[in-house]
Amino acid sequence: MRRAALAGAFLAAVVGALWLARRLQAAEQPIAFNHKKHIGAGLECGVCHEGIAEGRVHAQFPRTEVCMTCHSSEDNPKTQAIRDYAAQKREIPWQRVYSVPKHVYFSHERHVGIAQLDCAVCHGDMAEKATPVAYQAVPIKMARCIACHQSRGVTRDCLACHR
Repeated sequence: MRRAALAGAFLAAVVGALWLARRLQAAEQPIAFNHKKHIGAGLECGVCHEGIAEGRVHAQFPRTEVCMTCHSSEDNPKTQAIRDYAAQKREIPWQRVYSVPKHVYFSHERHVGIAQLDCAVCHGDMAEKATPVAYQAVPIKMARCIACHQSRGVTRDCLACHR
């Protein structure tokens, strides 16, 4: 009986460690994107992450076509990879860093479009981020969401976010 309990505890610890390692694993982005440079040039988040305030639930990864709006005619070796994806008629395979569990309903439209929250509230200060996003700058945790809702006087009804 004791061996079974120890084996169960060991298995739970291994599964927990693997889950944590996966959550903390750095996402390797295909392009060395510099948020600081782009935001410093006056671009707002919604220029590249289309639809965050116009009714889409999920923010979009920057489409190659959007990147090409500015990077099509330049001869900069740092942005050659973007032009290569465009020439191949391929989307840039950005790696997701921010996500919520499937049972959680999150709407960028509600948070950015309606509540007018700055993206930095959930994503950190991207205006200072000169290297590609590899980790969540701000952990997306239920306690943090509840504290934010409470401080803003927004519903904390479970069914508002959990489906």
